[in-house]
Amino acid sequence: MSIVSRAFSTSRSSSLETGREAAAAIARGFETPPRIALCHLTVNHDQAAFLRGMREVLGSGVPVVGCSAQGVIGSGLATEDGYAATVLGLGGDSLSVADAAVTEIGVDTAGKGKALGRALRAKLTAPPRVAIVFYDPLAGADADLFLRGLYGELECPIVGGGSSHSFDYGALQETFQYFGDQVMGRGAVAVALGGELTVELGICHGCSPVGVEMTVTRASANILLELDGRPAMRVWRDICGETTPEDEGVIATLGIGVHSRNAAGEDEYLVRAAYAEDPETGGLVLGAAIPEGTRIMLHHRDVDEVLQGAERMGRSVRERLAGKRLRAVLCFECGGRTKPFLGGDDTLKENLALQATVGADAAWFGGMFWGELFPVAGRPTFHNYSYPILALAD
Repeated sequence: MSIVSRAFSTSRSSSLETGREAAAAIARGFETPPRIALCHLTVNHDQAAFLRGMREVLGSGVPVVGCSAQGVIGSGLATEDGYAATVLGLGGDSLSVADAAVTEIGVDTAGKGKALGRALRAKLTAPPRVAIVFYDPLAGADADLFLRGLYGELECPIVGGGSSHSFDYGALQETFQYFGDQVMGRGAVAVALGGELTVELGICHGCSPVGVEMTVTRASANILLELDGRPAMRVWRDICGETTPEDEGVIATLGIGVHSRNAAGEDEYLVRAAYAEDPETGGLVLGAAIPEGTRIMLHHRDVDEVLQGAERMGRSVRERLAGKRLRAVLCFECGGRTKPFLGGDDTLKENLALQATVGADAAWFGGMFWGELFPVAGRPTFHNYSYPILALAD
């Protein structure tokens, strides 16, 4: 049997009515109710009202999972303005689906990852082929530690992103995760897919090394305290310039590259962004820890490389899907690549080109996130300034 998929995106402002409209639009694509509904909203929306509207139409038997996003991506659409929402329904007899959630992932982070993985495995009727995770990047959790616990239970590819809010809000504020009717914070939600489906993954970056190397001389969890023996915040300000309180969430002028090797054994850098300064310690807050003694290489972003990287990724995924019927593509673009860097026009250009290359007839669904999850050498890994996609096909 085939996978059934249907996506819908809207810019309507009435959250309750928009939730009803979105649910009705995806439900029309199914003879029986979808097995899962995924959704992303900008924070302009009343998050709970939107979910309530979806539930009124879909009923209590359809799980709903998702998170707030800086912006949303849909078929022919990539926007970070105003009221935006995108929804994806997945179903079909060949698909096994499980959903789960955990709270307070900043406490016992690895244990919460394990708990999430166990909950997903308990619901699946087939081995997991891929898991999709949305988490709160403001919970103080080391994303790599969380992923380690989750992967130990699932042992399948894991992709996803950190929930976010509008770039125009400035400093980092509260983000939201959705689980059924519940609007959460400081937690993580996930969907695992199993059954007869083809899973193809792609990722692109768009960062280049600038040649400046330093050593992490002191760190505490996911806070960089010293670089080359100097307070990390002081080093960053010397390089990037002074910041004001309004800039706290936008200090990532440069990326921090950590040497790694991919599945092919090739050298590459995992790029981390500085999310915020920590005035109490003089450190830089990251989404995942960088151990003491690690040599890092500063990276800068390049518009041409971002656009060309997305094009190369699209061609690679299309080639690997040859002979398959593409049903849906889930997108997890870094919020630091889009409006803050590319601008709205180039972000739309990038996404329209990607959709045309991979398959514009598929159901496209995604958003702009604060931290991206994608495997490196088979293991799920935290990234910044990247664009992972997940293609689902028969």
